[in-house]
Amino acid sequence: MTYRIVGVDEQHIVIEFWKNNKELTFENYEEAQKYKRYIQSKAVIPGKYELEIMAVTTEASR
Repeated sequence: MTYRIVGVDEQHIVIEFWKNNKELTFENYEEAQKYKRYIQSKAVIPGKYELEIMAVTTEASR
């Protein structure tokens, strides 16, 4: 399973993380958690966003 991190605020505005025009995904939940902690430690995302880790389906399984 693949995971991604999204940020959601009170008004349900969603932010996604991309790198080189490709969605940033993680092979396992632990990698996603580690990156989420990194983002939080750097305070690059405004505090109004709640960061969540979500499982995503791959193109091959659609």
